[in-house]
Amino acid sequence: MGYQAPLQQQAYDYLLEQIRKGAFRPGEIYSETRLAAEIGISRTPVKDALVRLSQDRTVDILPSRGFRLHRLTREDVFTTFQARTAVEGYCALELARDRASVRGQGTLGALRDCITQMERQIAGALDRSALLEQDLEFHRLLVGHAGNRELGRLYELLNHRVASIARESLALPGRPAQALAEHREILWAVGQAEDPFEPYRVVAAHLETTRDLMLELLGQE
Repeated sequence: MGYQAPLQQQAYDYLLEQIRKGAFRPGEIYSETRLAAEIGISRTPVKDALVRLSQDRTVDILPSRGFRLHRLTREDVFTTFQARTAVEGYCALELARDRASVRGQGTLGALRDCITQMERQIAGALDRSALLEQDLEFHRLLVGHAGNRELGRLYELLNHRVASIARESLALPGRPAQALAEHREILWAVGQAEDPFEPYRVVAAHLETTRDLMLELLGQE
């Protein structure tokens, strides 16, 4: 018999996947009972999963009412992107050091594939969800190359925290093309730049731009 994750972990993973897909709308309140029925488990593991997500600042629990996506503050955005810069900047340096290896070349090829998919999305009928998924996959590959599970887990946590507003940022005029150009720059830095610290600088610049756009959107709410 194959391994099956505990019910609380199943609920947690399900909620994160729904957040990533944009199934929950900012500001809307959702029922624990309805969610438990949707997953096919009791309320207790769902409640436990929501407590974990609340501690991660991914959702807000509203006693006797349900839950909603965490209402981001400016501080949330700043601290999230500071942490992402530390994680992704370090991982970019690791990939750049390893770029001549077979594994490094494989990761660089996978990053190029993500950029190709982004180009196709932008050139065709733009699907923001599909574009965001390729954007996120690019960053997952970058972080994943370091082979550090703790950094991977931290990246996913930080990413889920800002997932809803990240989707909104891709609706801003010109942002998809700008994001594509920034990802090309990261690929160049990790694959070709001679300055050993250039990958970190390029990743930091990309994340600062994304952060500032999110702060702008936050100010309009």
